[in-house]
Amino acid sequence: MKTKYKKRLNIFKIIRLVVITLVLVITMSLIARSSASGSTGENHREVIISRGDTLWDIASEHRPGENIQKVIYEIINLNKMEGCDIYPGQKLKIPLKN
Repeated sequence: MKTKYKKRLNIFKIIRLVVITLVLVITMSLIARSSASGSTGENHREVIISRGDTLWDIASEHRPGENIQKVIYEIINLNKMEGCDIYPGQKLKIPLKN
């Protein structure tokens, strides 16, 4: 009788160890993933303006399906621009989707 009890106890300990290990692995991977994406602190991408580019084209290319006027407003604010003028070779920060 004691042997069956000890076997069940050992199986229970093994199952518990496996569950704890899985929970720890999942938790650590989620923490690593969130810290990796947040560690750079960047919430934008940079593009270099080419001849003929407009803010409208850039906004619709990088944030399709969104309100283009709102995206242009975000681009202007992020780049601390005073107007809508852009020039070839200029680097612009494009905000990523929230």
